[in-house]
Amino acid sequence: MSSPIVRAASFLRSRPRLAWPLCATALPLANALLCRLFKDLPLFMDSIFTALAAAVLGPWQGLLVAILTNGYIEALTGFGGLHLPFALCGAATALLVAAAVRSRRSWTPLGAAAAVLAVTLANAVLGAAIATFVYGGSTRVNIDSIAAGFAVVADSIFTAAFLARLPINVIDKALAVLPALALAAALREAGGEGAPRAAVPCAARPGAAGQDAAGSGEAAD
Repeated sequence: MSSPIVRAASFLRSRPRLAWPLCATALPLANALLCRLFKDLPLFMDSIFTALAAAVLGPWQGLLVAILTNGYIEALTGFGGLHLPFALCGAATALLVAAAVRSRRSWTPLGAAAAVLAVTLANAVLGAAIATFVYGGSTRVNIDSIAAGFAVVADSIFTAAFLARLPINVIDKALAVLPALALAAALREAGGEGAPRAAVPCAARPGAAGQDAAGSGEAAD
């Protein structure tokens, strides 16, 4: 029997009219609250529900959670404008997690590690680029002190910002990506697909001919 979490995820996947409002409200707000709750740690904690939405519901829902997460963080921090550009990092997380689940290479430990590495590198590069070219290297958060240490030996602001974000993102994105991949795998084992995908006309599916209209519009996994 599947766990309550798996059943809840399957329930949401089968009811997009309920899933979309959650992706616009509860999930990004939960990301924002986690980010603020752990603001004194050298972690971002802003992509856990982005990865879960992308893995369970699909890339578009993940993108919505990613973008609105930064909007909610702005609201919680007084609309200073600091966090909005970093929505690009969340968007990269959503797209890469959805791609990893759809490719099904993530079902293996090596595939899961590769997914974490891809999300880590994308976030480190994008975050460093935004910090360097939008804010001149100073983002007024605690990661700046780490970047300042790397700046002593690095030859550029971008390099220092990237090196500061790399180890942080390894931990931060592992906390987001691995549970998302595990939930997608559990859904697959419970009988659902590992990732949502676009509907395919019945006639185009292998073996669809000869199936009666009542039974079988879905292809077996």
